[in-house]
Amino acid sequence: GGMTCPACAFNPVMDDRMERCLACGQAYHHICSLYNPLEPGGVVCQREQCQRIAGGQQQQPLTAGCLVDTTLGSYLTSKVRGVFSTGHPVVVKVVADTWRRDHHPLTWQFPYRHKAVFAFKKVDGGGEMMIFGMYVNEFGAQSYPANQGRAFVHCLDTTLLYGDEQGDDRRALLSTILCGYFEYAQSQGFSAVHMHVPPPTYAETHIFACRSLEVQLRACANLATWYRRLLEEAAAGRVVEGFEAAMECIDIDFPPSVFDPEEAAAETDYKDWLINPPATLVAQVNACPQTSEMFQSIATRTERFFVAKLNLPGRPLPPLPDMSSPTVAGLTATRHRLVMLREAQGLFFHTREHARYSTTVLVALFKREQDEGMQKQEMLREKEAKEAFLRHGEYPLGMELPPSGGNGMGGVMGEGMGGCIGPRGGGMAHPMHMQAVAMEREAAMRHALEAQGPARGFVPGGLDEVVEGHMRQQQAKMWLQQQMRGGEADRVS
Repeated sequence: GGMTCPACAFNPVMDDRMERCLACGQAYHHICSLYNPLEPGGVVCQREQCQRIAGGQQQQPLTAGCLVDTTLGSYLTSKVRGVFSTGHPVVVKVVADTWRRDHHPLTWQFPYRHKAVFAFKKVDGGGEMMIFGMYVNEFGAQSYPANQGRAFVHCLDTTLLYGDEQGDDRRALLSTILCGYFEYAQSQGFSAVHMHVPPPTYAETHIFACRSLEVQLRACANLATWYRRLLEEAAAGRVVEGFEAAMECIDIDFPPSVFDPEEAAAETDYKDWLINPPATLVAQVNACPQTSEMFQSIATRTERFFVAKLNLPGRPLPPLPDMSSPTVAGLTATRHRLVMLREAQGLFFHTREHARYSTTVLVALFKREQDEGMQKQEMLREKEAKEAFLRHGEYPLGMELPPSGGNGMGGVMGEGMGGCIGPRGGGMAHPMHMQAVAMEREAAMRHALEAQGPARGFVPGGLDEVVEGHMRQQQAKMWLQQQMRGGEADRVS
């Protein structure tokens, strides 16, 4: 097989990663063949002979349909398809949903939900492309008091327009997703959704591609214009009750505490730089008249803070809240981690071919991470069920009783050292746990043998021994409960 990729012979793709056909050895670019080295299977030519020899070993790229369905993702997908019923279908997925706490002296002890929402669009020739990404923070009753009942669009980004796609079509798609999120947030009992345009000096706002200062300035101006137009249309369509917009957050109902420490620092730096700009920033801004003009416009005339009011008078009460468990995710849980992952894997979105390949690899990573997260959640549920059994002598219906011998150290406490009390290598189960369980089993066995005794000629050890065993069992239980209450008091204090 040759080293020239036949899939792009007339329009070569810039990609030095090659993979050979399992049957004939013909080389293909990873991008052209959608080959993912992290997944099983290989590349097989479309020729009938190669398909007959190695067709069963061909790698099958994953699509966004394999990712976990969530209430929010399904709702946004239905909204999009209700508006765009023709053309290439779009699916919206929540690829990460985690509890977070900020490293801030005021808010560090108050958790909130952090969600990553992405839209995928099918393309001609097979495959999908990510075209939109959004990270949102949702502050519930357990969040910092000033933030409770609010949602915050932490980051929003979109890819380039590919092929014959029009800018108006993309804007309409994004407006549908944002308005759908307004409706979802209202159904969950949130009173407001906050959005803000990051300062042009803050470079950490992208998801799909890094930006120069000129591009960042243009993006800030366009985003501010779009936010206002979106909220005006949402208010006219009764999607929101109304909205507020201002150049400073203190001028409207926009608590600065919704920002994470990095965003808050970027806002502070921007204000400082407007007063005393560093020489490097002055040189970049003054590089051309257009850049300088845009910078001055954003600094003096552009509204960057927006609040959508959700509580419409006369609306019916919202349905039951979305009680789905967070999807445990690590690499994709934050914008910064996802960008680092994308750059480390050489995944880019500057062309249609690169966007399709990058989406294929990222979907596989999302799928793997969601599967691992679900396994961890299942293990955690089993651990909590075993702890409940040991504390109260009750085991949830549908759960298997722990084996009497167990696997490894810890016995009935679970698998390996520490069992369900802690991770492998953690503290072992307390001896009184083991004694209490052993006494319960001993008492149960005695009752069973006493019931069967007359029929089999068995003579039990006498009433005094049975009573003594029950007393030892009750003493062990009382001691164990006292220790648990003392441990909980220590944790609270």
